[in-house]
Formats: sequence, C-alpha cells, structure tokens
Amino acid sequence: MAGRYILKFIGIFSALLLTYVVIAIGSYCMPDSNVRRHIERTLQHGDFQSDQPRAIIPRTQCRMDNFSDALILNQACNLRSEPLMDGIMLLPRKTVGGLPHEDLRACVDGTMCETLHYGRYWHGGTFLTRILLVFADFQSIRFILYILSSILMMLCGVTLWRRVGWVCPVAILLSLLFSYLFVMQFSVQLSMVLLVALAGVMAVAHGSNPLVTLFIVGSATAYLDLLTAPMLTLGLPLVALVELKSDDPFRHKTKTISLTTLMWVIGYGATWGIKWVIASLFTHENVVADGMSNLLNRSSALDGVSRWQSVLANVELLPWKYIVALLVVMSLLAMIFRRAGGWKKSLPYLPLVLIPYVWYFFAANHSYLHCWFTFRAQAVSLSAIILAFASLVDWQRVAHFFKISDQ
Repeated sequence: MAGRYILKFIGIFSALLLTYVVIAIGSYCMPDSNVRRHIERTLQHGDFQSDQPRAIIPRTQCRMDNFSDALILNQACNLRSEPLMDGIMLLPRKTVGGLPHEDLRACVDGTMCETLHYGRYWHGGTFLTRILLVFADFQSIRFILYILSSILMMLCGVTLWRRVGWVCPVAILLSLLFSYLFVMQFSVQLSMVLLVALAGVMAVAHGSNPLVTLFIVGSATAYLDLLTAPMLTLGLPLVALVELKSDDPFRHKTKTISLTTLMWVIGYGATWGIKWVIASLFTHENVVADGMSNLLNRSSALDGVSRWQSVLANVELLPWKYIVALLVVMSLLAMIFRRAGGWKKSLPYLPLVLIPYVWYFFAANHSYLHCWFTFRAQAVSLSAIILAFASLVDWQRVAHFFKISDQ
C-alpha cells in the first residue's frame, strides 16, 4: 500500500515538473517584440518611479512590491538573451548597478548593462508574466490579477458557505483584510501566493484528497513565489480543512493536519531542490551551492537582531486595535451565548496559529528584512484565532436572539 502511494506522488511530481518546464519553454518562445513594446508602454505610463510606493494608504503595510515586479519585467525582457536552458534556468536580467526600476528603464533604453543571473528560484511568475506581456501591458496584467483573485475569493466563500456555513469564509476574508489584501491583488509577485492559497482552499472545500492537494500546493508555491508569504498557501487550506473536519475526533484531525503539512513541506522542498539540481546540470553555474549558501543566510539571524525580534517585526505590522476589538466582541458573545463543548472544537485551530511564527523564527534574516510583505502570512494565524473564538459561540442562539429583538 505504501509503495503504491509513493509511486502515485512520484507520478504527480513528475507531471508537475513537466508542466513547469513546458510553461518556461512556452514563455521563452514568446515573441520579444510584443513583450518589449508592452514594457515600454508600461514605463511611459509612469508605473515604475520608485521601488516601494504606497498603495492608497500611506503606511508601511501598503508598500507595493515594485522592486520585485520591476525585476520580473527585466527578466521577461531578457529571457531570450541567452540560450534556452540558460534562459529558463538562470533567468538573466540587465543591470547598471541601480535599483530594479532604474535597471529596467536602462535595459529598455538600450543602455550598456551587465548581465546578472537569479537561478535559485523557478520564477514561475516571470514566465506567466512574459506570456501575458505578449498581449497586454503591465497595468492590464495588474487588472487581470485583481479580477482573478476577486473571483477566486468569491468562489471560495460561496463553496465554504455551502459546506460549513458562513463563519469560516468570513473569518478567512477578515484575516486577509487585516493583512491589507488589496495590496497583494495589484502586484505580480505578491499575488502569486494569494492565488495559490485561494486555489488550495477551493480544492479542499470541494472535497479533493487533502494529501494530494497540499503536495501540489506546496510545489506550486515553490514554482511561483519568491519567499513573500509561503505559509499562506499551507495555512489557509489547513484552516478550511479543519473546519470541514470539525465533526471528526480530535486525534483524527491532529493526524490529518500533521500529514497534510508534511506533504506540503515535501512538495515545497522537493520542487526547490530539483530546480537547483537541474540548473546545475544543464548550465555552467553551480546553482546548488548558490541555493545552499542563500538558504543558510536567509535562515540565520541578523547581527544585533534576535530571532524573536524578527518575529515581533512582523507582529507589529498588524492592525491590532481592530483585531482586539473584534476578539473582545466575540468573547462577549461567547459569554452570553456559550456553546456547549465549544472549546473542544476550538482546540485544533490553535496549532495553526503558530505556523507563520515558526517560519519567521527559522527564516529570521529574510523575515526581518522583508517584514513589510512577509507579515501577511499572519492571515493564517488570524483566521485560526477568529475561528477558535467563533467555536465558543452558539450562533443559532445569536441569530434567534436578534430575530426576536427585531420583532
């Protein structure tokens, strides 16, 4: 039986790798002329004047990731500047030694530039962006991302509502709103984890095999993401899964959480590792050494900054006065409309609260330097906390009370 499962996941992993390579090759084959024309139009619109402009609200949490998006456009523009395998495995980009938006403008203007490689990531977001750039400029791509993520959220909400009621989808939506969701929807890089996380929630809500789903989600995260908030793609599907399994015994739910988490980790880690191996075998660079070096660097603590300070740097970016106000209201409801045995239902959510903080602790360097976008992984913690509190409330009594009050 175990051998059959192993063969099944090897087959799934092989199919995923083939898909990733086909997408990369397809992107490489796209005509450069269209891509360059749409990038030039994007720059004419003045979309890249700085690396981290604020979106709507002048707060640190609302910083757009133009830094990564400009890098993605630079790679999309220069993918074909090298042979096929070097192009899709090393992702060349041009630089004049400036900030990414300055390098992008210099590249488009034809300034003499140095070539840099960025081979330790798959850069699936770059490949998809390059394909879209054949047909549209970056402003249009942002609008597409906004529409797609909004539709996915609505579908997730409706599906979960039908399966488990309104509390779970509302909790997930509130957690994303507290994480400044709208900023993610308008950035190629930030939107990747959001789309994968929502797709994972959707698959779980439809009753797909959670082990297979989380394995695929972990792999897709490694393909598309540049370490923005990968724990979203693990945590949000787990939150939905725990809600769907609410009637199962505690031991069974604990086993389900553990196994699905393990499958996500295997999918995520294996997809990263195989990229380093393939890139090292088929190009002139030792990407394995580069990947290991950066893994050790990103997982170390900064000089003068403890791991706990890295965790706190992310915690401090949440709008806690609104979150605390919500939890106070829910606590009052729990005292007035107490649900018998509700604490048993709330317990499985508590381990999920820790998921982002474990990541921040072990990826201390990266989590501290980039806390302005990594803090969004705490949407997992918030949704789990909200659902834990909600489990203590008898919502039927609440509805009945206010219905009587209205009369």
